[in-house]
Amino acid sequence: MDNQPPLYLQPVASRQLAVFMVGTHGLAAVVVLLMPALALGWKIPLWLLVAFSLRYFWRLHISRTAPQAIQEVRFYQVDNCLVRLRATGVFARLDDSSFLQPWLCVLNLRTKAGKLHSLVLLPDSVPPDVLRQLRVRVKFSSVDAPTK
Repeated sequence: MDNQPPLYLQPVASRQLAVFMVGTHGLAAVVVLLMPALALGWKIPLWLLVAFSLRYFWRLHISRTAPQAIQEVRFYQVDNCLVRLRATGVFARLDDSSFLQPWLCVLNLRTKAGKLHSLVLLPDSVPPDVLRQLRVRVKFSSVDAPTK
């Protein structure tokens, strides 16, 4: 498996993720509104927190305009990939906390300095064959990995 060409992930904005993000943040805003024991003076700051959360995660995962937003990932091997952020590129490895399923992939990429970068991929983020290649590559690399 070591002689494979690099696998390029160049995600685009996911409509499914955008709908999910707006829906969950909208639901959180409605829950704050419906809290009867909470005075309006406390609801407004909570609404602002929900709005700032939506803005932060929208810039990070949908529009990819945040400085730490992942623009592209080149997988040479699972433990060696180049992560291109908006301002720079760093080498990282796929962390064990990553989640890969056909309907959702959450790639947690850890740099040598220990910083964790996350990339959320839904089926409309990258072509289906690229997602399949990623899942296969990760599955077979974990099987071939030496045990400690």
